[in-house]
Amino acid sequence: MANLTIRAREKVYSDIDFAFRPVPMQGDGQGDLARKKDVEAVKQSVLNILQTNRGEKPFVPSFGANLRSYLFETIDSVTISLIEEEIILALRNYEPRVRVISVDVEDLSEKNAISITLDFEIISPVQTTTTLEFIVERLR
Repeated sequence: MANLTIRAREKVYSDIDFAFRPVPMQGDGQGDLARKKDVEAVKQSVLNILQTNRGEKPFVPSFGANLRSYLFETIDSVTISLIEEEIILALRNYEPRVRVISVDVEDLSEKNAISITLDFEIISPVQTTTTLEFIVERLR
C-alpha cells in the first residue's frame, strides 16, 4: 500500500490592485493587472468599505460607512462616537476577515476633513495586527 500525503492548501487573500496598473510581460505587450495579497488586499478592502457611502453600490444599498456625511457636522465627542460606531458596524457587516481593535478620529475641520486611524487584527491565515490611516474629505 502506497503512502499518501494530503496537504491542506493555505488560504491566501488576493485582490486586484485598484490602481489598475498592468504587470509588464516579458517581451512585447502588456501583462495581467497587478494584484494585492494578504495584508495589503485586506487593507484595500477595508478602505473601500469605509470610503463608500451607503447607496453608492448598486443592489446593496446598505454597503459602506457613510463617513462623508459627517464632514459638515460639528465634530464633538458625540459625533466622534457615531463615526466610530459606523466604522465598526460597516466592517462587522462587510469584512469578516478583520476584528477592529481601535478607532481614532481627528477633526480637521480647517481642511473640511476627518482623519481616521484604524487598528485592526486580520483573522487567519495571516493573523496580524495592522494600522490603516486615511483622510475623509469633501469630493469636488
